[in-house]
Amino acid sequence: MALENTTLRLPTQLRAIAEERAKAARHSLAEELRSALESHYKMNAAQISFEDLEARIRQHEAEFHSPVVPAEREEKEILPAKPSVQKELARVEKASQEREETRKILLGLKDLLESGTQPMPSDLEKSLGMPSRLIGRRLGQVGIRAKNTRIRDKSGRYFLRSLLPKIEAALAELS
Repeated sequence: MALENTTLRLPTQLRAIAEERAKAARHSLAEELRSALESHYKMNAAQISFEDLEARIRQHEAEFHSPVVPAEREEKEILPAKPSVQKELARVEKASQEREETRKILLGLKDLLESGTQPMPSDLEKSLGMPSRLIGRRLGQVGIRAKNTRIRDKSGRYFLRSLLPKIEAALAELS
């Protein structure tokens, strides 16, 4: 494997963390950084711009590694990531939250249907403590909709037991 020289400026705290981990693993600092980059990004450095790589490293360290601070320095210094990385992180976080909401709604609906109740959106709203518009939006995204029908001489939109296979498939896809 051909290697190229790269100069990387690191904040004092980040360098101290990397040196401490390299020492613990009995690697040189260069080997430790190379290994960390390869395992995290699973690609070579030629595919990433230097600025993006530096921002990703800072973001990764801030999110996934509790800082190992040398004894003489107690304060934490977390550098902000580039705005594009922050936007991507916010987008991923929002998608994760929506996925979790959808999963919670599907599980609540499945429980009601399996207990013999064919609920209306308002029943599901009361059961889950979420607005029915949000419930409808999340269920619509996975292809589940209430049907206009009449149950016990009461017309309305109901989630029918026939939706159970669709709910199971949607839950499997979210897992």
